[in-house]
Amino acid sequence: MTTYTATASPPDAVVIADVDRPDAGPRACLRILFIVSAHNSLSQRVWTELTDLGHKLAVAVVASAEEMEPAVAAHRPELIVCPMLKTMIPERVWARYRCLIVHPGPRGDRGPSSLDWAIELDARDWGVTVLEANAQADAGAVWASRSFKTRTAGKSSLYRHEVRRGAIEAVCEAVSRIAAGATVPSGSWDNENARSTGAVI
Repeated sequence: MTTYTATASPPDAVVIADVDRPDAGPRACLRILFIVSAHNSLSQRVWTELTDLGHKLAVAVVASAEEMEPAVAAHRPELIVCPMLKTMIPERVWARYRCLIVHPGPRGDRGPSSLDWAIELDARDWGVTVLEANAQADAGAVWASRSFKTRTAGKSSLYRHEVRRGAIEAVCEAVSRIAAGATVPSGSWDNENARSTGAVI
């Protein structure tokens, strides 16, 4: 397991204005732990955006579910964000801490390899969803989402551009809502009964 911490962090209990949602009022800075399979370009960009908003961040790069508990114990976060995670979060973690998962698929999509699915179906529209971890993969309450038009391009190109842009916006929106005191997503929409992409991917 590899961990990183922000070199410049605000003091605890700092309150800042929400410039993106002026109606939301002030919000607290959060101690956020990224749990990722790799600290890739997406997680690095989300790190930058959340740090610029004043949050205090650390990153744990894990290879298995067993490595998550020590990372959480070491950092004691107020929120866990997973921009790029290939391993299911164990119940011992998500039952005690709110964990936000970035899923590279639109609302209602579940399952692995979502971008492969979009390319296989020649989907004209796709999206990114930020949802709360629970016992089922990609089945938790949705905190934010973004949609985008697809284009003729490879998976890596879509991920680096459309998915990354949407994920950054959606994560910042979700974190801002939680920092402002929200305890449930807007509309309490969830993926529990949503369509699954199934085993074809």
